[in-house]
Amino acid sequence: MSTGFQLLITTLVTALIVSFLMFFIYKVRQIRTKRDVRKAYYNAMARLWFGVFLIIFGTNSIVQFNTVVTYIIGGIFIALGIINVTHFNKARKYFKSNLPIEDEAYDKLNKQ
Repeated sequence: MSTGFQLLITTLVTALIVSFLMFFIYKVRQIRTKRDVRKAYYNAMARLWFGVFLIIFGTNSIVQFNTVVTYIIGGIFIALGIINVTHFNKARKYFKSNLPIEDEAYDKLNKQ
């Protein structure tokens, strides 16, 4: 194996681990928060990172294994990952714009 191929595989595996850790971090944040909009925001972020994980996993499988079945399955993973990333990026933007509104309502509720 060439050095470039090994570097590519190492980079993909590192990105795979980082994306899974980010997914896990946002899922834990989602579980721990009590606020509804933040919970939805953290869910959108977690699922966005899961989409990134799927894209990297599909790419990694296509790069490492050169069979027709791998190309089909890797393509399915990449397609599902792209769908996840686009959908939950829109959801993330929507919920992020509502976070200040929720903060105001939460502050008013706690001051009473």
